[in-house]
Amino acid sequence: MNMEVPISEQNLAHIMRKVESGKYSSPDEVVGSALALLDERDIALESELGEMRESVRRGTDQAESGQVVSAEEVFSELRDKNVAAKRSRE
Repeated sequence: MNMEVPISEQNLAHIMRKVESGKYSSPDEVVGSALALLDERDIALESELGEMRESVRRGTDQAESGQVVSAEEVFSELRDKNVAAKRSRE
């Protein structure tokens, strides 16, 4: 199947540099590799998004069941850790 796809001069030059480097045998191979990497990135991002959704769901469940820590407690703990870290560097 042949498809004509407009490609900017900048992208065409980039593709040709890849072919000329000898790492790829054709512009089609460059584009194929780029699309494979794009697929990998999309899968990784979707996985990360799923993990974030799960984390939010767990947090929401904990908050709804009363398992929350006040911001004051969190900041106090962070300040204590910061002081301890500074002391250990001295």
